[in-house]
This record gives sequence, C-alpha cells and structure tokens, in this order.
Amino acid sequence: MGGIVERSSGEAAPTEAMVAGSTTKAALDAQRAADLARLRWGLRAGGAILGFICAAVLSLAHASGLGWEFHILNGLVFVGIIVIAYAFAAVSRGTHVEQEQRHRARLFTRTIELQDMAMRDELTQLFNRRYFFQRLEEELDRVRTRHSCLAVVVLDVDKLKGINDTFGHQVGDAVLVNLARLLVKHTRVTDIPARLGGDEFGVIMLETSKGVALALGERVQQALDASPIYEQDGESIKLSVSVGVSSFPWSGESVDELLRSADTHMYAAKAAGHRGTDISSGTPSRSGPKP
Repeated sequence: MGGIVERSSGEAAPTEAMVAGSTTKAALDAQRAADLARLRWGLRAGGAILGFICAAVLSLAHASGLGWEFHILNGLVFVGIIVIAYAFAAVSRGTHVEQEQRHRARLFTRTIELQDMAMRDELTQLFNRRYFFQRLEEELDRVRTRHSCLAVVVLDVDKLKGINDTFGHQVGDAVLVNLARLLVKHTRVTDIPARLGGDEFGVIMLETSKGVALALGERVQQALDASPIYEQDGESIKLSVSVGVSSFPWSGESVDELLRSADTHMYAAKAAGHRGTDISSGTPSRSGPKP
C-alpha cells in the first residue's frame, strides 16, 4: 500500500524486444538509403569514365587524321552518353532523396514512440513515476517563476491485497487498469495522471487550488460508488480509494514536501474509516449467483 513516495529511475522502460525491433527496422532503412547513395555515385562515376573514354577516342581520331564524319559521330555519341549518365544520376538522386525523407520520417516517429514508451507505466499506460517526478520538478520551477499554483493528488487503492488474494493477480491487474481509465476520464487535458507504483496513483494538476484537487478525488470515489470496477462471469468488485491532496505553495515548496503532505493526508483519510472495498468487512465485495 501507499507510503511516502520515493523517486525511482528503473520503472516502465521499453522492453528489450521493443527496442530491438525498432532498432532493426531503423538499421534496414539506413542500409537501403546507403545502397541508393552508392548507386547514385556509381552512376556518376560511370558517366565520368565513359566521358573520359569518348574524349580519348576523339583525341586519337584527331591525331590519326580521320574524316570529319567520324568526329561528328563520336561527338554525338559522347554527348548522348553524358546526357544518359546524368539522367540516370538525376533519377537516382530523386529516388534517394525521397527514400531518405521517408527514412527520416519513420526514424522520427519511432523515436517519439520510444520516448512515449519510456514515460509510460507498462500495465496501465498512465505516466510512470519517473516521468511524474520529472514533470513535477519542472512545473514547480515554472510556478515559482510565475508566482502561480499547482496541486498534487495521491490516490491509494483500498484493500487491493484482498482483491489479489480472493480473485487472483490477473483480476487485480484488471482492477488497476480500469481505475487508470476512470482516472483519465475524470482528469483534465492539462492534468498529469501517473501510476506511482503498486496500488498508488498520483495526479499533477496545473494552475489548480487545493479545493479543485479535492473535488477530483470526490468525483473518482463517486464514480467508483456508482458501479463496480470489475465485472465478469456474474461476479463484480466494488472499489474505493483513499485520497490525499497537497498544493504549492501552501503545503510545501519542494517535490518531497508536497508528496509527504499529500501522503500524510491520504493516510489520515484511510485511518478515518475510508470504506475500502466493502463497508461491512473491509474485504473485496463479491456478488453473483449464490451457490
């Protein structure tokens, strides 16, 4: 369960298979571009060599005293070869440029995809804790400069261990995924929702007062009260979360101070009798056909 959130740099990085696959594709594209470049320069070199041979033949013909018809014929051949060689070179250059542009576009897209993967939690696809801490540091610097405000919301799932013990870890993972979707649904475009680890989630709310941040926690809990977080095969699970909120500059001025304050409020909410997943027993509710 919760606990004061500590920084970590080793979560939710892209898997080795994903990185290897993207690297292999990029290498193949680079090889194709290099092959086209070699073809272009080969055509240019071939044209230059042919031009040199024609010039040598003309020089020998002139030195041998051959007639003007021979000179005209060789001149036309020379010009034709040069034109054809440069035409091939131009075509290959156009193809190479187009291929290189496509390669750069694909490489840029894959770079963006890898960057996005590096900042996402693998299970829920929310931002991961590394990105959460990084953005919180950046946004604190920004609000200090602008003399503005922000809020941090920490949500801890009540009795997740009971869900795992009763239904299994696959169902527990599904519960976390569904909660993440619910969190995204109730946050704004400017908010930064993240999974901080295990059963704990966090949201950075920019230009937001503590009251507005508390309202987010209430909306999430109301949505959880309204319907089960997980339903399958006649069984359903209802869930609740404990919420803690802190705000800059009133609750603290550093990342550690803000998270410590939010965590303290979250634990106070849990200790005050937050409902967990079942009001009567504090264990996951299980409904469905009775045996």
